[in-house]
This record gives sequence, structure tokens and C-alpha cells, in this order.
Amino acid sequence: MSSDVIAIDGPAASGKSTVARNLSEALGIPCINTGSLYRAVAWKLLRIGLNPESVTEEEVGRILADTRIAYEKPAPGAPPDIRIDGIFPGQELRGAEIASGASKVATMPNVRAWLLDLQRNMAKRGRIVMEGRDIGTAVFPDARFKFFLTASPMVRARRRLAQSGETFDGATLESVARDIAARDEQDSRRSVAPLKRADDAVLVDNSEWESDQTLQFILDQIREKENMEKKETVLAYRVPYADTDQMGVVYYANYLKYFEMFRSEMLIDAGLSYLQMEKEGIALPVIEAVCRYKSSARFEDRLTITGRVAEAKGVRVKIECEVRCGERLLADGYTVHACMDMKNNRPTRVPPALLKLLK
Repeated sequence: MSSDVIAIDGPAASGKSTVARNLSEALGIPCINTGSLYRAVAWKLLRIGLNPESVTEEEVGRILADTRIAYEKPAPGAPPDIRIDGIFPGQELRGAEIASGASKVATMPNVRAWLLDLQRNMAKRGRIVMEGRDIGTAVFPDARFKFFLTASPMVRARRRLAQSGETFDGATLESVARDIAARDEQDSRRSVAPLKRADDAVLVDNSEWESDQTLQFILDQIREKENMEKKETVLAYRVPYADTDQMGVVYYANYLKYFEMFRSEMLIDAGLSYLQMEKEGIALPVIEAVCRYKSSARFEDRLTITGRVAEAKGVRVKIECEVRCGERLLADGYTVHACMDMKNNRPTRVPPALLKLLK
């Protein structure tokens, strides 16, 4: 079951926080800034006189054992904000020293594990927007919606300079761009949950977009997927005599044929038929097939076959199917497909149109 999370990932100054806040307001759901959680840890370390750049994992682990972090309203009617041990740091978390310390503690496995539990517990309360650098890959790999925001380095540097308290005094566009590039390098090369785009995340380059354009694009993507999820393919099939064996029941191998009939119909409904994919040089050969038999079908039974794209990652696609006669489950199972580039006869990434079928 996928988590009802809208994951917003991306590098520093890509516009994640602004978009996440606007999306939260548009949908009327909470927004969690996971970067602020790491800033909160750095804030506490500095508050008790420890340098996040030199503190050991063991020291941080002892401190986390006596730390309480939550998202709460600092006042009636105010938006939720981070509270650390009963204190709302507010704008103190936006300082350049805190940002640098957060980047350091984010490389510590025990800090990430501690905050991972915290983030997942927050998501249990209902649908939320969560933004950070590894939401769609490490925190919620099963998130229902995933977006990866980015922008050109110079655009991101200008945005960072415009954010009060985010840079040190005397910073220039060039120095901020270098700092951002260094942060990208550190985040993408770290051994624990590196910064990268999830295979099924929608890439959003907002270099030339205003925040309202980015928001509208993401809202459109969410609504499109929700509409697609409501559209269920149901294949009706009456068993012909040719499908049965000497005992008068459907021959077992025919259920795999029913799975394939459903796959074809589902892809046509989604506007992505096998024929169209082949014209575009894409094939989906079966590399694994599983069928679990529950009950028998007979001549002239009316079957309904349903299913879904259960997984689409890298070059692999998993499609689940069920075959029923009325309310009676006859068989269920799945097929796993390798997405192949027919021209070069080599594996290739799953097409974006097929990823949209993933629930």
C-alpha cells in the first residue's frame, strides 16, 4: 500500500520549500520541511555548546535520546512550526551557520535513522506534503506522488542570496553558486541516502517558472494521476469450449493468457498500447510469471479480470492480476517485464507514460 505522501525532493535553493508551502495551502494539508528537522538537530547542538562540524556520532546519539521534536502551532491560527524541547526557534533555523551544521549532521546514520522514524510517524496522521532531499528515495519510497525540483545553478544562487539569513555577510553570486555546488556534491556522494531523483519521480525544472507556475504544474500532475487511478480497467470474458480440458475446467495455462489479455486492454485504456510502444522501439518481454490457483472456471463462465501496475522501477515493471467469476476468486498473480530498447537490444528505463499507471 502506497503512503499518501506528496514527496518534494531536490537540491538546495531549487524552490522546494516555497512550492511545498503553496501546495500545502492549496490542498489544505500539513507540510513538513525535513531540512528543518536536520537544522533543528544542528540548532540544539550549537545551543548546548557543541560544534556540529566536529561532534561525534556517539555524542549526537546521546543528545537525541533526550530530544523532543514536533511540528506544532506556536499560536492559535498560526501555521505549524518546529518545536524543539518546548522551544520554537523560528527564524533562528534559517541562519547560515545552522545550514552548514545541518549538512554535516545529515551525513550521520544515527541522526538519519532517528529522524526517519519521526518523519514516518508524522505521515501516519493523514495526507501530507513532505519536502527534502531523499523523501522519494529513502524516507517514503512508496509515496503516492513524487516530484524532483531543480533549476540552473545561477538561478539557485540568486534565490539563495535573496533569502534573508541564508548566506554569510559579503557573499556574492559566484561564491553562493560555489557553495551550492559543493553542497550538491556532498549530498549526492554521501553513503547514506544520497541526493538523487527517484526513478518514478516527476522531474520539474523551474529555472524559468514563477512559483505559481510550478505549483500549477504539480497540481495538474496530481489531479491527472488521481483521475487515472479512478479509471479501472475491467476485462469481461466468457469462457469458450476451447479453453477447457477433458474435465470441463479451464486449462491452467490459459490463466496466463487471461493476464496478457488484461495487460493489453489496460495499456490501450491508458493510451499506451503494445503496438504504439513497439512503434516507439520499446518492448516489454516477460521475465517472470506467477499464478496462484484458487478455484476452477468452466465452459461459459463469465470472468472479470482486473489488475494494476504494482511496481515500475529502473527497467522493470510488475503487473498484478486477478481473475474472478462473480465474487469467487479463481486465480491471482503477476508478471514481471523487462523494458527493452528494440533498436539496440538492451534494457532501457520504463517510459514515463507507463510510470503514470503506477499506484
